[in-house]
Amino acid sequence: MSSFLRTVVLLAVCALGACKAAPTPAPAPLRSVEACNEVAPEIDAVLMAFLSKARAVHLQADLAEADATTEEAVRLLDELVRMPVPGGEHPGPEVREVLADSLARLAELQGRRGNFDAARGFVQRGLKLATEPTQFRGRLFEVRGSVEKQAFEALRERHDEPGAAAAKARSIAALKEAVAIQESVIARALEVEPKR
Repeated sequence: MSSFLRTVVLLAVCALGACKAAPTPAPAPLRSVEACNEVAPEIDAVLMAFLSKARAVHLQADLAEADATTEEAVRLLDELVRMPVPGGEHPGPEVREVLADSLARLAELQGRRGNFDAARGFVQRGLKLATEPTQFRGRLFEVRGSVEKQAFEALRERHDEPGAAAAKARSIAALKEAVAIQESVIARALEVEPKR
């Protein structure tokens, strides 16, 4: 099972657990308790449908990549990140994380194809969703570093030394940020002080 699929399954389990564990808010004066309680299953169903669709799309993208059709993988993932999502303009953390991870994968695909500006754009979109220092934000910086490394190599092959040097510097900075974020994630989980 890929890391994305494990993440989706974990998010789904956490989302359901969180919904069941959360206290039911007091109903509004004009609504019955039954009417208020009926809303939660609908929200769970929409979230679960989104997570399931995202998992299916990533599996389709895996198959497209296996056939060396990265263009189809890009198309599938791009449709996923453009679709209406639970929460609309203000999606919950589970949805933001799945979208950020999907954008990171899109950036990787575009980087491999040499579409560095498109890859950078996907990373930037992902960073707007993953604003907290989580593994998802760290992953986006890792992908940014990888894309800039690929750009460095391409520019060096074209004998564009100033461009290559700039891409290399961007790669190093992004990878340092990825390491710092992931160290903070690990330190929080283990309740230790992160490295300075």
